[in-house]
Amino acid sequence: MAVTVDDIKLSLRIDVTEDDPMIKSYLDAAEDYVQTAVSGSKDVSMYKQYDFAVSLLTQFWYQNRVTDMTKTPYQVVSMIQQLRGLVTG
Repeated sequence: MAVTVDDIKLSLRIDVTEDDPMIKSYLDAAEDYVQTAVSGSKDVSMYKQYDFAVSLLTQFWYQNRVTDMTKTPYQVVSMIQQLRGLVTG
């Protein structure tokens, strides 16, 4: 299951469509970020932790776009570490 813009909007309780392109760009970047952080060569999108990490990271970037987007949330780092274990284990 891939995370969608509608999934992010539902989680954040967003009813408007004006930010859809921004959310989509964050979502695309989060997918690349998590995939690259785990493994450059093995597809990890089939794991539940992948969707969770992508969703959390997209929400974090959206909510913190005006303030501080430099620190990756602990929960995302934890999911990435779990995924690394699944890929290499």
